[in-house]
Amino acid sequence: MSDTPLLRRNARVLRWSLLATGAAFGFGFALAPFYDVLCEKVFGIRPSQTASETTACAAGVVSDRELLVEFDTSISPELPWRLDAAKKSVKVRPCEPTTVTFTATNDGRIALTGRAIFTVAPSEAAIHLSKTECFCFTEQELQAGQVREMPVRFVIDDQLPADVSRLTFRYVFNPVAKPLAMASSVAQPNS
Repeated sequence: MSDTPLLRRNARVLRWSLLATGAAFGFGFALAPFYDVLCEKVFGIRPSQTASETTACAAGVVSDRELLVEFDTSISPELPWRLDAAKKSVKVRPCEPTTVTFTATNDGRIALTGRAIFTVAPSEAAIHLSKTECFCFTEQELQAGQVREMPVRFVIDDQLPADVSRLTFRYVFNPVAKPLAMASSVAQPNS
């Protein structure tokens, strides 16, 4: 094989590689606006504004205004768990970090995994809420009879509209289906 066809083939591979790299880079930029729209429509959160609006607390000034935060929990019927907040409600001040402890109990006979879905009401409060720790960020696995304490840490910024004085945090735990073992789903050949 001569050097000329090899050089042409290498140049063609290089061009396609650069084109694929450029396309992947452009695709990454195209996802940012899609993510913003998805968060706003599904969760009521505008990620592009969240960072700038929570900087109002950067100075560490705690407002004299008091807000009531209530906690509402529920569990899917398919998940034999209990979820309780240590307090059913707390009074907080904007820009004041707050921690509330929840207790999850698996009343079932086997280990189960669940995931909590979080919502806040009124929905316009979502962009003024910053949670630094929450059991809703990850799946939770509890062994049979296991009890686990799970803290939730949050801050509400001082840009929350003045007409909002009560917020409700709602957590709904749903089971997470584990994939069946591959061996059981593969048909065994007859000997």
